Amino acid sequence: MDSASASLILASRRRALTGSSRSLSRAYSNGELVRVRFGVYCSKPAWLALKAWQRYAATVAAVACSDPSAAFCYLTALRLWRLPLPRVPEHIHIITQSPQKAGRLPATTCAAKDPKTGLTGLEQVRGYGISRHHWAADVVEHRGMAVTSLVQTVVDCIVRMELPEAVAVVDAVLGSRRTNGEGLTRKDLLDWSDQLPSAAKRRRVVEVLALADEASESVGESRSRALIHVLGLPAPVLQHPFYDDEGFIGRTDFFWPEQRVIGEFDGDAKYLDDALLGDMSTREAILAGEETGGPAAGARLQGCSLGLEDRNQRRATEA
Repeated sequence: MDSASASLILASRRRALTGSSRSLSRAYSNGELVRVRFGVYCSKPAWLALKAWQRYAATVAAVACSDPSAAFCYLTALRLWRLPLPRVPEHIHIITQSPQKAGRLPATTCAAKDPKTGLTGLEQVRGYGISRHHWAADVVEHRGMAVTSLVQTVVDCIVRMELPEAVAVVDAVLGSRRTNGEGLTRKDLLDWSDQLPSAAKRRRVVEVLALADEASESVGESRSRALIHVLGLPAPVLQHPFYDDEGFIGRTDFFWPEQRVIGEFDGDAKYLDDALLGDMSTREAILAGEETGGPAAGARLQGCSLGLEDRNQRRATEA
């Protein structure tokens, strides 16, 4: 979020420096600036060059700048805690103390129309509205913003998400992949879920925790494992190593010993899909996979498969 907020231009800061923010209003009228929120601007070329996740992050930062009392929750809080989301949310989610103010507001991001074409330049670019939620909130400060606590954020999300996405969140917050922030334990989540007034939501937390596995090494693996469960297939063993008399061969994402079947999550989405990449570039995702055994698992398995074939062919020739 820090890099996103750095590109924002605040009218309040301009007034503090120069005594007036009229230059920003003129630049907006001339089509040079985008108004992200009231009093918060961004260069139009810079705004259009941002990826969807970056525009979402910049909008969150703009909301925080325009309303310092805003406390973020639900999917926005999940993003601030750097946990996986299946797609860019359509709204910025915040807590409201008033039930009358709960609900959704349309996006305010706008640009002046070109007098010749009648276009703003933002026609093909999504803006993000506000979704206000009226529920009890445990608010903490995180990354310079007010946000629901990690445990509340995770529980709030998993009781509202589809099963594959919920399992991916819990895998990430429990497992060793949680290297850029605090993690949680199963007891943390169960204890917090005891406060939920809905028995159905409490059961949902128990269901997701029963499927969660800290051994999962990627969001794609977590989602795949949840779908395997939904399809009624046996639960696989994760990250199973294989050896032969020459030593280590490889490690697979999924292994069904009784069926003697292995499975791998792979595909270009791991390297091209913004939802799976998060803040990483494709190059960073590949390098991270080589270090942790995550995104590069498919490539390693392919190499191991070729190694097995070579060994089998060699042994057949020797025989």
